Order: sequence, then C-alpha cells, then structure tokens
Amino acid sequence: MKFIKFPIVPVLFGFLIGVLTQHFCNLEINSILFGILCSAIGFVFTYFLNIKKKFQSYFFESFVFISSFAFGMFSTYLHKEINSESHFLNFISDKNIVQGIVSEKLKSTVYYDKFIFKTNSINKQKCSGKIIFYVPKKSEKVIEVGNKIKVFETPKILQNSFNPHQFDYSKYLQNQNIFYEIKLKETDNIEVSTDYNFYHYINLIKSKLLKSYPIDSFKSDNYNLLMALLFGEKTELSKELSNNYTQAGIIHILAISGLHIALIYGIVLWLTKPLQRLKKGKVYIFLISLSVLWFYAVLAGFSASIVRAAVMFSIIALAKILNRQSNIYNSLALSALFLLLYNPNYLFDVGFQLSFAAVLSIVIFQPFVRKYSYSKYYVIRETKSLLLISLVAQIGVLPLTLYYFGQFPLLFLVANLIAIPLSSIILVVGLVLLPFNFLLPKVAVYLSIFVNMLIDWMNTFTAWIVQFEVFIIRNIAFHEVLVVLLYVIIGCVIYLIYYPKIKFVLPLLFSVILFQMGYFFLNSKEKANNEFVVFNVMKHNLFVETKNNLAVFYTDDFKVSKQTIEAYTRGKFVKNFRIEPVKNVFAFKKKILCIDSLGVYNAKQKPEVIVLIQSPKINLKRLISTLKPQQIIADGSNYKSYVKLWKATCEQEKIPFHATAEKGFYRLN
Repeated sequence: MKFIKFPIVPVLFGFLIGVLTQHFCNLEINSILFGILCSAIGFVFTYFLNIKKKFQSYFFESFVFISSFAFGMFSTYLHKEINSESHFLNFISDKNIVQGIVSEKLKSTVYYDKFIFKTNSINKQKCSGKIIFYVPKKSEKVIEVGNKIKVFETPKILQNSFNPHQFDYSKYLQNQNIFYEIKLKETDNIEVSTDYNFYHYINLIKSKLLKSYPIDSFKSDNYNLLMALLFGEKTELSKELSNNYTQAGIIHILAISGLHIALIYGIVLWLTKPLQRLKKGKVYIFLISLSVLWFYAVLAGFSASIVRAAVMFSIIALAKILNRQSNIYNSLALSALFLLLYNPNYLFDVGFQLSFAAVLSIVIFQPFVRKYSYSKYYVIRETKSLLLISLVAQIGVLPLTLYYFGQFPLLFLVANLIAIPLSSIILVVGLVLLPFNFLLPKVAVYLSIFVNMLIDWMNTFTAWIVQFEVFIIRNIAFHEVLVVLLYVIIGCVIYLIYYPKIKFVLPLLFSVILFQMGYFFLNSKEKANNEFVVFNVMKHNLFVETKNNLAVFYTDDFKVSKQTIEAYTRGKFVKNFRIEPVKNVFAFKKKILCIDSLGVYNAKQKPEVIVLIQSPKINLKRLISTLKPQQIIADGSNYKSYVKLWKATCEQEKIPFHATAEKGFYRLN
C-alpha cells in the first residue's frame, strides 16, 4: 500500500495542494464540505475493497490523496479568521469601542511603535480577530505585551502595496490573519491597563531573562544581536546590522531554528543523563525535554522555523523512548503537516519556506556530504563538512532567495565558514551565561565581556565581507514561475546524482531549456507592457515612463527613491534605465501635466491627466473649468489637508481623483 517510499509525504503533498487551492480560489464552505463527504465515502469504500484485494491499492491511495486535499481546503477555510461569525468585522458600526489584549510587539517604524492586538469585544459584544496597532512614539502611555487596552477608534482595512513590485506588507499581514489596522493620532483615544494573562506572564519571564544580562558589559548593537540569537528578539536590531548579515548571506544565523533547538536538546540530554538509571528514566527525560523545548519555542516567539525544529526534535525524542529509528523524511514531512494543521498560513511564511527548503536539501545531499567530507584529520573533516552543508543548504534555498531578496552573495561559503562556528560558540556561552546572571552575577560580567568580544569579531568579519560589493549580485529579476522552474532543474540534478546514467541527462537539459524559455517569455511580456507610473513616495516625487524595456525615472531625490526604483526595475525585468529631474509635461498615450508648488500652468494647454505635486496653491475648481482634464492625481508630496479639499472638489465636479497616499500608485498603460 506504499505508493511512495515515505507514506506521510503524499498525505502532506495532498494537504499542501488543498491549502493552495483554497488560498487562491477561496471556495465556499458548502462546496468544501461536499468535497470532504465525497472523498470520505470514496476512502471508506476503497479501503474495504483494498483489504479484500478486489481493487489494486492505487485506488485507495488516490482517495488518501484526495481526502488530504479536501482537508487541506477545509483547514485553510477554518483558519481564516475573517470567515468566522464572531470576527469583529461583523460588529463594526460608525463609532466603535474596541477592547482586547496586546499579544506581540513588532519592529517599530520611524514615528510609531507597532503591536498586534487580539480583540475580545467591540461595542460590548464578544468578538475575535487580530488588528495591527500603531501608537505614536511621542505617546506618554507605555504599552507592553499582555496589556489590556480599550481603543475608541474604528479599525480600517489594510491598504495594499503602495508601489508596484515592492514588498506587500498588507499581504504579509493577511497571511497572519490580520486584515485591519488602527493608527492612533492622539493617545487620548486609548486606555491601557494591566491584565494577568498568558501573554503577560510570558512577556514577564522573557523581560526578566533579557534584563538579566549585564547590559553595561555589551555594546548596544552587540546586546541586541545576542538577544536576537538567543530569544529571537529582533525589534531593536539596527537596520545596518541586519542588512550586513543579509548581504553576507548569513542572516539565517539570526533566525531561531534547528541549531538552537539542537543545542538546547543536547544540553537537556546531558543534564538529565543520571535519570537513565531510574526505572522510568526515559519517560522523565522525554517529558523534561519536551517541556524545555516547547517553553523555549514560546519564549522565542513561536515562529515557523522554531516550531518546525521543535516538532522534529519532539518526534526524535518520541522515537528514542519507543526504541524506534525515526525516518528523517517522515519526521520532516510530519513536522510540516503538524505545522500546517496548526496554521495553514505558515505555508506562505518566508521563514517556513526557507527553513524547510534548507533542511530538505541537507537531508537529500547528506550521503554526498559524508562521502566528500571524509578525512582522517578532524579539522579538515569538519571544515569540509561545514562548507558542503552550507553549499547544499544554499542550493535548496537559492530559488526562494533570488525571488524574495533579489540578490546573491558569492562569498556566502566564506562567510558561513566563520559565522556558523562563531555564532554557535556565542549561542552556547550565551545560554550558559543565563544561570550565572541570577546565581553568580560577578562571574556573569566577565563571561559577558568575553561574549561581547566574540560578537565584535563576528560583526567586524561580516562588515568586512560586505565591503566586497563586486561579489554581491544585486537587483536580480525573478518571478514565481522561475522559482518553480529552477526547482525543477535542481530536482533533475539530484535525480542525476543518485542515478548517474546518460539517459537521465536529457530531463536536465530539457528543464534548463524550459527555464530559459520561461525567462524569455516573462522578459518579452514585460517588454511589451509600456506604462507611465506615478509612485507614492512620502514628501517626494517619482514617476517612470517605460517603453520597450527602457525606463526613464523622474525624481526630485534619487537617494530617497532608490529602493522603490530597484524594486520596480527588478519586477519589470528592466535592464536599462536613467534618472532625470521632474518635468512639467509628459506625453504617454495621453497628455500629462504636472503642476508643482508654484501653481503655474498655461490655460491654453488641454491635458487629459493632471498630476498635483508639492502642494500647489491653486483654485482647483477654476483649473477644472479651464483645462477640463479627464483625471486628477495627487502624489505623496502634497499636504494631507490639501488632498482632502481636492478630493471633495473633484467629487463635486464629477472628475476622477486618485490620491497615491490613499490608493497607492497610479498606472497609465
């Protein structure tokens, strides 16, 4: 009855297809339940026929796959909180009083502190649902995780990406079941009180652990990096430091993952070794191991990567107590299935994807790593092993890295060779330091100085690697289709390595040709798509005119617009572009007139589109009467009060009005 060597794999595969189908198709619950009923009947019917050997096993196996597919859809529907009747969306009115608990603190912006807010009532009616919550930094009210808050504001739906081909933060939040936001302008609209709940106690324990380290012994950046390494606390990590680790190709060491869990699991096994002498010693060790691993997972933020690692090591611990050898593929598939049953949206989490891709790649290539890393000398053997594991892990995540980050550090092997051992030492000493913080604080100070020195070395090395910019390939144009096609190539390479026969070279060559065809098709498609775009850049102007894959950007500040320009050129497969200052008149299928702060325009001009920039003091009603435009646009450089008045005037005059600060970029094809 095994139609694949590892039976849990097809079940997981069916579940994945079901999650993806429901995510993109968003079917109604009645259709999903009907599918589950049909698949369940087919499953039971073919199961009994299979037992009596009246049907070949693949009929039953097909219904196993179909059933897991249907349950994948059902699970995705149930976990989409906005589908629930108790979601706060169903109780929103004109004036709202929203109450709930602060469950998580996010990385702050320039002007706001950010939190995730779990609602429990709105207008005194019980409800559920999460909101992203912005509080001004100048606020005198201190908000901590676990606080109970009451907000006198109406939640607003999240806006989609404000510029083309940029990271869509709203989509990222929607995958975490956050569809609405509250952005406070005045702190008078909020009441904060202490509530003794689960989040409060976890935050209290975490805060005590974080504050237990002698901060005076660390540089600010070093302390923040240590907290990221130990507890996944990245909210205070500087952007410069984070960028350095990303560009060096070693950002993965800052993610709480298998390395952390493996070290903690090893320490627990070592400390509990004397319990093996007891009659039920293995059971006690198993329970202690599980308790420590999952408590640490909760402390570290319960991210996809750490939950995956915790599940895998839990399976390994269970296999030990049952005296059974766990299959690594089944363990990996089972941990993925548990994670997706808990939260199907993990599938769209970048950390989840990168984590599983890297581990799966290491597992697949493990026989070759062992073969080619062998040496009778320990140092040479371990160095070769580390280099090969870093290489195969990078192969596994390469398509995702190119798609999400658009860059590839060529010196990643050198960086990993130093950073992984160094970060492991820092992690071990950091964990060992924890009990000293409470029991022997004077000894902890000396250990902290040593850890600070190690982190200094790692930061200095990372900054040195990043200096070689010629070895960092930036702004790589990639697409979802290319991700799939590149994984097909990697799959063909793996198959050829395991079965080195001439006839298996053909699928590899075909997959390479298919990838080239895909790239050519996407490039040609974008090349034929000429457009004029008004971007949304706060307090600045940015336009682009794209014709035949040549882009001309018009901006008043290139430094401010650089990131937006890079994202656009990458997403559009643009190879050639130039930068020019903003001008007043454009001709792109329609005549476009820009009116700047001077408010000067020629009454004889008859533009079809008018773009208002830099808050011009004009009588818009008179302008509409004189020029008779078809469309008016206000970019992100205008005062909000002006935009509000212009919008009212356009509604009165029945002229389409587009404010980029409200609706995002404007595209003219």
